[in-house]
Amino acid sequence: MYIPEVPINSLTKEIKEIVDLVEQLKENRRFVFNEPALNDDIIKWEKTNNVSIPESYADWLRFSNGSIIRGSLAEFYGLNEIEINVNGFPEDYVIIGELVGDGVILCFSKGSGKIFTDDHGKVAEYDNFNELLEELIYDLNAMW
Repeated sequence: MYIPEVPINSLTKEIKEIVDLVEQLKENRRFVFNEPALNDDIIKWEKTNNVSIPESYADWLRFSNGSIIRGSLAEFYGLNEIEINVNGFPEDYVIIGELVGDGVILCFSKGSGKIFTDDHGKVAEYDNFNELLEELIYDLNAMW
């Protein structure tokens, strides 16, 4: 299994914790990490789509440009998978992943840049991507 080098950025602590847990759980669970996105790729995506990616999610993309954490626990989209202007969702939603494998979508707001989940209309907001990763780390630790 490929695990990218842990970058020095706003998510370093959380990424290190996830990598440590992946090393312990990898025999029993599916984990996928893609090559990191380059800054130029992130800037190009933002210009092409006229949308700014929140810095905390951009920091994750600089670690892995798309990833799957423990099978269906979390999928974080890479630049080529991010969805904007999706029918059936508010125009402000930028979909960047899925959680729990049962229809919970992970998004950020075009306007505010806030990270949030939408669980069939029930919205939970996070201050940044770090906070969401902390919940994920808690869930991974609970698997022991």
